[in-house]
Amino acid sequence: MKIYKIIILSFLFSALSYANLREEFPSYSYVLTEFNVDESYIDNPEFKEFVNKHKHTYRKRFIRAVRRGNLLIPTIKEMMYQRDISPVFLYISMIESAFNPKARSRTGAGGLWQITVNTGRELRLKQNSIIDERYDPIRSTNAAIKYLYKINNNLNSWYLTTMAYNCGNGCVNKSIKKAGTRDLATLISSKNSYIKEETKKYIKKILLMAMIGENYLFKENDNIGQLMYQMNDDRITPVLVRAGENLSNLASILNMNTSYLKKINAHLRNEHTPYNHSYMINIPHSKINIFNEHYHKRVYTTRNNRI
Repeated sequence: MKIYKIIILSFLFSALSYANLREEFPSYSYVLTEFNVDESYIDNPEFKEFVNKHKHTYRKRFIRAVRRGNLLIPTIKEMMYQRDISPVFLYISMIESAFNPKARSRTGAGGLWQITVNTGRELRLKQNSIIDERYDPIRSTNAAIKYLYKINNNLNSWYLTTMAYNCGNGCVNKSIKKAGTRDLATLISSKNSYIKEETKKYIKKILLMAMIGENYLFKENDNIGQLMYQMNDDRITPVLVRAGENLSNLASILNMNTSYLKKINAHLRNEHTPYNHSYMINIPHSKINIFNEHYHKRVYTTRNNRI
């Protein structure tokens, strides 16, 4: 008898948890709409199960990622606003790299957006012995936005575009053809094998992370998403420096932490710019005045001393 009571109570608790998902994540409507997903997907049993199983773990991952990406987040958001793409696509980068510019996968994809070597070439990101622009927060974000638009021009749906970011445009087109539908629930159902398991989980992870991050807009007592704005209101700004400039030297001039300057310029393989031409690198926007006042002055003085 006790066993039956436990089963019944467990079922009731689970049902109550699922029923409250709309209340727990009032951001769902905004997030799903931005990804072109029908709002009714919040009631999908498999998605509910995924959310309830992973929401606590993903909240912790969200906090860790935001703490790592304090300068990167406002930079990416601003770039997305400028390019007229929804800021919810920031969560693709969060899932891909947890905002680690140096992130590298086992297959060789790299940077904030985990761009592969071939895709990087397609997007005209320079890759050689001196630089690998897949690891540049600014250049890689511009490239990723361009890539997302390119995919979406073909698929005409942002959730399909997000899935294609994981497995490729051809992969998603094939899955649609097999399924005979573009319906998200059908495409990623555990009952079907229209698309690989990794991609099924990928789209659910991004939707959940976005719901966690955007929840503060709709729920007064959930301020986790505000961390993205409270950590640091600074951002990254590209500046032009001379050929062969060393990051340690520049950090000294800017009076900033060398390791952090290296982090936001992870695309410089040997921690210096190309020797044959000037090059744009990244510095905190808060250091612009110091850069303009001291860097150009020092470069000018050095040149005059050589003459």
